[in-house]
Amino acid sequence: MKKNNKKKFNYKILIFILIIFIIGIIIFILNNNKIELESCSYNYNGTDFVKISSDEVNNKLDSNYILFTYNSFCSFKIPCDSIFKEYMTNNKILIYSIPFSEFKNTYLYSKVKYAPSVIIISSGKVIAYLDANSDSDLDNYQDINKFTKWINKYIRVS
Repeated sequence: MKKNNKKKFNYKILIFILIIFIIGIIIFILNNNKIELESCSYNYNGTDFVKISSDEVNNKLDSNYILFTYNSFCSFKIPCDSIFKEYMTNNKILIYSIPFSEFKNTYLYSKVKYAPSVIIISSGKVIAYLDANSDSDLDNYQDINKFTKWINKYIRVS
């Protein structure tokens, strides 16, 4: 009877180790799903967005980058561009910008219909974006900590 208890005990330890191993693999995979931005996006020492044209956006199909599209007015209590600039400055990460009127001439407009928005693009595909028409994204536009948490889910920060 004692031998059966030892086998059950060893079996429980083995299951515990396997569960820990699987959790480790899941965490590793989730962390490696973040995109690496184009090299010029890191160690950016500027304090303003880098303007980009619709033609340039349409030609950046092999790049990973962050794009901010904006209107000429802002209806938010805290101007969201100040939140995005603070993130850019704190993390030294370049963010491109384009007026929404120009953005409408890009292939991205078929996916992102409202501005302002921050869009994370990887090899021509929209990975994530803030939806100005969604209440669930409102905090990301108004709180630097929430915006930082949101964007850092998708990109590697060096």
